Parts: sequence; structure tokens; C-alpha cells
Amino acid sequence: MIRSPITKKVIVRSGLRMLLPALILLGSFTAWAQDAPSVKAAPDYEKRSSIQAVDGFVYLSEDRTLADTRAAAYSVAKRQALEMAKTYVQSKTKVTNYVMEYDMIWSESEGMVTILEQKDYGIENNTRYHVWIKAEVEYSLKPKKPIPSESMDMDPSAPLTVKVWTDKKMYKEGEAIQVQIRGNKDFYAKIIDITASGDIIQLLPNDYRKINFFKKETIYTVPDTVDRFSLIVSPPFGQDKIVVYASELPMGDIKLAPLGNGLNKYTGTQQTFADETRDLSLAPENNATPFQGAEFYEAAWIIATEQKH
Repeated sequence: MIRSPITKKVIVRSGLRMLLPALILLGSFTAWAQDAPSVKAAPDYEKRSSIQAVDGFVYLSEDRTLADTRAAAYSVAKRQALEMAKTYVQSKTKVTNYVMEYDMIWSESEGMVTILEQKDYGIENNTRYHVWIKAEVEYSLKPKKPIPSESMDMDPSAPLTVKVWTDKKMYKEGEAIQVQIRGNKDFYAKIIDITASGDIIQLLPNDYRKINFFKKETIYTVPDTVDRFSLIVSPPFGQDKIVVYASELPMGDIKLAPLGNGLNKYTGTQQTFADETRDLSLAPENNATPFQGAEFYEAAWIIATEQKH
């Protein structure tokens, strides 16, 4: 629950309660974080992808209906998005040892290309049909060795990776929790807590720490000294899932409801939140050259909470 130590008024229930102001518990956690083998913190779930903006063109033909021509243009755009994503990610992966230790697994199916946004420009110059899509192409990494190097994916020249972890996986009632994140390259991010009761609470950015850009190889702590809340285990118990959404480019704005203590709550589902984070601007202002694409990374860290016996 979220509770003020002054008024003791209960605002919202969740598996974690968030207190104002932040408790002075940062010393021991911060000391641990500085020496922590964070590269060993394997996420409970991760999703790698590349987001591309692509035009699709198909020339008109008497042998094909307009509807079929339109569908063919979208098919062309999706195939191009797949190829562009491969080229983009592989061109940014410059670590020789990394390439030797991991394979990038790409699906060749258009069905694995998710259209995030689309525009139908119709017939142009009476010769071709024009569509535009912003598409997400997923891929995975497969180690070539049984035990790959633990720090390889944290190399700045490897694909975007953001580690998220806590000091343990099981917490008892009344214990304080701090979340740590660290990326292998500069990145933008949103961090949410999906509580045991199903609430989706955005931890960063928050009203008192509006940070959404993070420097590579730097450990960030949530909550930190400037935050106005602490994460304390309280009923209902179960599982909390900390999810990090990270990208090379700023993410879309997401409508949130004020929750108190500088925190905000998302009233939709985790899937719709994930979809909205992918609203990246691949077309800069002032008619500058559009970005070729962007790496996107999603990772989850699950902790369990239980009653103190």
C-alpha cells in the first residue's frame, strides 16, 4: 500500500507499500550495488527487437485488384523491415568475441513482424501503390557455447542490454526493496512495478525524478535519495514483476493517473503499456534525416513476497 507516515492514510493497496519520505536505507543497498556482479543477473524474461520505419511500393497491374495491390505493398514493407532490422542490429554489433559466442536468431516469417503504426498513401503517379509502416522485428540470442562469457552482453558494442535486479528474490513482510538497473550503452527507459494485486505503477520517471535517459555502465537505484517513496513489503503477498523498457530513442508519452508520493499508475494492461512504450519518433524535427531504426529491449525481474512468521 502507499502510506504517508504523517497522516497514516491508506491510498492504494499493493504487494509493496510506498512511504513518504524515503527511508534511510540506501547505505547498505548502495554499497552492495557498487560491488555487485550485476552482469550475472539474468532476467526472468527478456525481449529483443529492432524498430524500423519502412516504405512499401508495388506497381499497379491489370492482373491484380486494388485490394490485392495494397496488401502486396504492406507485404513488401514487412519484408523490407525484416531485412533492415537484421542489417541495423548486426552493423552495430562490433564485438568480435560476441559474434563468436552468440548467434542472432531471426524469424524469416512476415508474421513475426509487428506493425506498430501504418499509413496508406494510396496510388501515386497512377503507377504504384504506396504504404508506410513502423514495424517491430523480434530476434533472440543463442549462445554458441554451453557457458558464454558472463560480461559479453554488457560490452557497449553488443546489442542493447539493460540488466535489472534486486539483492535477492524472496522478501518478507516489512523488508525494504531497492531495484538496480544498468545498461551496456546509453539508453532511454521506463521502469514499472506490476504488483501482486495487479496494479501497474511507474517507478521511473516519477514526479520527483523525471529521469528517462540513462548513461551506459552506470548503476541506477530505485528508490534513490531524491525519490519520495520506499518499497516496503506488505499484504497482499505473492509476486511483483519489475519491468524495464529500454530504447536508443525517447519513448512515447503514456497517460498515467496520479497515485501520490510522486508516483503514477497506469490503468490499462501490461500489453497496452508495452505497446505505447514503442511509440518511438524515428522522424526527427526540422526535416532532419530520419533515424535508420532503433534497438529496443524489454526485461523483467520477478520477486516473491511473503508474510513474516
